[in-house]
Amino acid sequence: MTLNRYGVGALVGAAALMVGGGTALAGSGEGKSGARCESRLAKIAEKRGVSVEQLQSNMKAKMLAAIDAAEKAGKITSEQAAQKRQRVSEASPCSGVLIKRTRFAGRGMIHSAAKFLELDRAALKEQLPGNSLAGLATKQGKDVAELKAAMLAPAKKRLAQAVDAEKMTQAQANERLAKLEMLVDKLAAKTFPTK
Repeated sequence: MTLNRYGVGALVGAAALMVGGGTALAGSGEGKSGARCESRLAKIAEKRGVSVEQLQSNMKAKMLAAIDAAEKAGKITSEQAAQKRQRVSEASPCSGVLIKRTRFAGRGMIHSAAKFLELDRAALKEQLPGNSLAGLATKQGKDVAELKAAMLAPAKKRLAQAVDAEKMTQAQANERLAKLEMLVDKLAAKTFPTK
């Protein structure tokens, strides 16, 4: 779904710092995806009247704050928080593999949100600028917690299946789920820019 590309691009870049794992975080953007991401970041920075470096610094600061909040809320351990902080400090928001993983997760969540809100793609694209997914849910008289649960449900199901198939441990699934919960929180609360 390509709605509000600049706003989603900023969120994808920021969330990529946390959602991705392993060595992909340390890499720089490569190929077309990396170039598009860098171009998108430059446009967002220009719109906000800051340099790309300042924008990236602000994104990292927000991610570090989200990690701190998750640690304080008990969603992640102090060891996991330390690992995430290190990844954020070393990461580039335009890492190629990272962008694809996060874009896939973000699109799936937006699709699930649209189904929960009973909106088709065109209606969501029309209503989202200047609004957040949580705001749209509230306008419809729907519970934001239920919206977030709907956005997270497909990923929870896939993680449970992976654990059942012994492709990952329950601890690994829990760690990934904690990351996805933070992404859902950000995506639901994000006010998408007007065109």
